[in-house]
Amino acid sequence: MKNNFKAVMIDLDGTLLTDDKKITDFSNQILKKLYDNGIKIIIATGRGLSRAKQLTEKLDFDKIILANNGAIIHSSSNIATDEDLMLESNVVDELSTLSKKYGIRPYFFVENKCALLIQDEEDKNRFVDSVGDIGEIMTVSERNLPIDDCVSMIMIAGKERIYDIVEHIKTNPNVTYHIHTKYFSKNIRMLEVQNVNTDKYKRAIHVLEHFGIKSDEVVAIGDAHNDLEMVVNSGLGVAMKNSDDILKQNADIITQYTNEQDGLAKFLEELFELRDYE
Repeated sequence: MKNNFKAVMIDLDGTLLTDDKKITDFSNQILKKLYDNGIKIIIATGRGLSRAKQLTEKLDFDKIILANNGAIIHSSSNIATDEDLMLESNVVDELSTLSKKYGIRPYFFVENKCALLIQDEEDKNRFVDSVGDIGEIMTVSERNLPIDDCVSMIMIAGKERIYDIVEHIKTNPNVTYHIHTKYFSKNIRMLEVQNVNTDKYKRAIHVLEHFGIKSDEVVAIGDAHNDLEMVVNSGLGVAMKNSDDILKQNADIITQYTNEQDGLAKFLEELFELRDYE
């Protein structure tokens, strides 16, 4: 391996995972080779920790997982990190009230579970059918919202309502949380609210300092807006061929292949000249 990179930071959906949420044998083989050659592997995802661990179970080595966009750090190594980044309780209260005003049912990631503000089991099943796989679910009432253990709060609705909420939030000069929107389906958008210090890149660098690795020694690969900071600020920022336009415009390089074509693994194999190690 003829470069100076010591860590690879990888997004999950649209990057490492295929569209049916699998890690291919080839991707697993390439990442294992990197790990065996001393390269740190960091999985940086917006997904909750429980689901991220399930999706990366095939990677049978000591990878580092940054879940919920870095709010949660997990590794079997004894890495000294800050505490998990929770939403402040007053923010949970404030945004729960705001979502109710706009007729949107929020859900909360808490303790590796998803907490739904839902009235009954039938209501819950309808919600899960519309949203899809979001991991273990518990239901809560307005009286027992998880205001002290909330990692993130999510609202899913028509794009006009979501954009209205975003504009409402922007009018508040005292906002103490981070928000980002994401495409969910045609005319539907997702708004996620997290601790103001939550950021994949910043949290990854905090972890890598433990190993004496600097930002210019990191390769970061992603496909979406929430990967922008890590792609822009790392030593080599890579956008998948199937990436959002904004990521492609800001990346150092774009892969030749998509996540459905082992684009990540093929890029890393060439970058690190792994064929020489077969």
